[in-house]
Amino acid sequence: MTRPLLLLSFLLLTGMGALAQVPDTLRTFADTIRYFKSTAKPIEELNSPAIEYAPSISADGKTMIIESNKTGRYELYDSKLVNGTWTDPVSIDAINNYGDSSDLIAGPSISFDGNTLYFFASFLDGLGSEDIYYSERTKDGWSAPKNIGAPINSRGYEGFPSISSDGNTMYFVRQNYVGPSNDELAKEWANKACFSIYVSRKQKNGTWGEPEPLPYPINVDCEKAPRIMADNRTLIFASNRPGGFGDYDLYQSRLNDVGDWTAPVSMEYVNTPSSDQFSSITAQGDILYYVYDSKDIYSVEIPHKYRQFKNVIIQGYIKDGETGEGVGTELIVSDAYTSGELMRIRNNPEDGRYTVVLAVGSNYNLEIKTEGYTSKSFFYDLSEEDEYKEIDQDITLYKSAKLNLNIYDSDLFEPVMANIKVKELNGSAPMIDIENTESGRITLDLPLGKKYEVTIDKPNFDAKQFMLDVSGLVVYPDFIRDIDMVPHKRRVKLNVADLVNNSKVRSRVRIRNRNRDEVIEVNGNETVALRVGDRYEIEATSDQGYAFKTAVIDVVPEGQEQIIDPNSTENIIAIFASEDGEAVMPDIDMKLQPLLTGTNLTLKDILFESNSDQLNEISFVELERVVELMKHNDGLKVEIAAYTDDIGSAEYNASLSDRRAQSVARYLKENKISDDRFVSRGYGESQPIFPNDSEENRAKNRRVVLKILAI
Repeated sequence: MTRPLLLLSFLLLTGMGALAQVPDTLRTFADTIRYFKSTAKPIEELNSPAIEYAPSISADGKTMIIESNKTGRYELYDSKLVNGTWTDPVSIDAINNYGDSSDLIAGPSISFDGNTLYFFASFLDGLGSEDIYYSERTKDGWSAPKNIGAPINSRGYEGFPSISSDGNTMYFVRQNYVGPSNDELAKEWANKACFSIYVSRKQKNGTWGEPEPLPYPINVDCEKAPRIMADNRTLIFASNRPGGFGDYDLYQSRLNDVGDWTAPVSMEYVNTPSSDQFSSITAQGDILYYVYDSKDIYSVEIPHKYRQFKNVIIQGYIKDGETGEGVGTELIVSDAYTSGELMRIRNNPEDGRYTVVLAVGSNYNLEIKTEGYTSKSFFYDLSEEDEYKEIDQDITLYKSAKLNLNIYDSDLFEPVMANIKVKELNGSAPMIDIENTESGRITLDLPLGKKYEVTIDKPNFDAKQFMLDVSGLVVYPDFIRDIDMVPHKRRVKLNVADLVNNSKVRSRVRIRNRNRDEVIEVNGNETVALRVGDRYEIEATSDQGYAFKTAVIDVVPEGQEQIIDPNSTENIIAIFASEDGEAVMPDIDMKLQPLLTGTNLTLKDILFESNSDQLNEISFVELERVVELMKHNDGLKVEIAAYTDDIGSAEYNASLSDRRAQSVARYLKENKISDDRFVSRGYGESQPIFPNDSEENRAKNRRVVLKILAI
């Protein structure tokens, strides 16, 4: 065969990646096998002068459990891969100290998620001579051993367990008392123990099914130490069958699509005349760990021809969103196209650790659910993946649903503070009775597994009610509800008329809500809907030669007493709202004063600091109205007349009122009203309109009046 054909043959055998690493001096298949055998090397950190046996590695390749007799008996040890180096093996005391010094503890098999450790032992509490046990990983290390029980264990020998990556299939060996079928081998193995490989499958109720021996061509003569790979389809085992290199050789078989095992293939790149057995491979499938010559642990890179199906690992922690502690859950993997369930496993309840191994080339749904917690669902598209990959996916679950309420006014879209009551559906007393914040928002924690009735109520608004059902499967813990509160309103007729002859006046009416940011502008002599419970300031203006008119009205519910500040000079009118939606006082009359020479217009809310001529900020609203009046009536000239009560001397009050009148005049001038259109005068206490015999009357006497001089 020419050199190019040799290279092509090797490329087909091992793949381009392996070819790049192989010396180009290799010319035959035998050369290739010899090369890979030469790359096998002992793992010095794990081996000792004693015997190290049966390595078992987790799916991520970072934890290895081995068997060793370094103390004089076989026990189990734990090692971690740190920065590419294995740590010194540490005794697993919870298992090694369980029995007595004469017990055999051997054949470890760590589950692919690293949460369960299977092994066999001769403990006195077993069913037979050697039984299969398991230990679970806890916060403090491995738990005390538990017997896996019947029907896997019997009164005989069970050993060397291997658990599938989905946790649903257990491979192990039982003693084969018949021995090899080959006469020559039968003589050679007459005084040696012979074994057959069995399989048990987990039932729907979680128990193990009756074990069955694997059929031909797996069980032929003496088989030992089965290892099912992460793909759940590749089985590696040791066998003494004819045609091997020596004592025990490693063989590989695959489960085809119809459920039959293919003819075992000798793993020639590792087999030698010495005993080669106890294989273990990570989910990545590129490195084989095995025992050479029945005493030391070796590793070797696997040629591509012998590699299992490519896998992707999904791994992480499932934790309580409130406490941060691990949550034990069920993980269900299904085919994304057919929805057929592929596997159902559980994570470690101590810290929430989980590992799921998925074959590349397909799409998967992963569902996480457990009673009393929210659930999670993930979709993984692995259809285009063709290499090993690790995906870290930490998952947070919650015991309660979070109901996020955003309560707002349906008209103004502003936040509403309301009372919120929550009770179980058909329950009597509320379990939550609370008020939300000024922002209108609040978050309520509601335990899962129930149906709730939620009521939002506020005086002068329609109550809102809805049901929240979190009794079943809850995938997302957050529920958002926008609650639009509809205000109660009463229709009020605004009548704008001439003060003198009561005829209707063409006008504009501006209604400002003093309780919230609401402004309504309508024409005069219209009906307007006003909110129950609010106070409104109404301003009527006309460009037909009339002064402005203001009033304040309260729309109060029926039966509510209206309290009016006795010191207020506002024209406050109560509009009582009845239960049937009709207003007791539907009409508001706004009488406009015609702008005639000699007419006096008393201004409201023109306030000054005590004994001061400085205008209070409240005054600016009314002064703006005066400015607008002057701008819309070019020929209007006025006198600004200021008055005081009788507190203090007459001379002081006269001076004070004069300064106050000048303050109003300055405001008009600053707002572009020509100073030839007004004069200012202070009259002190000389012209009271009420007797100065009470604080209420004195407040009425402290006033500013516009006297129309010309129009």
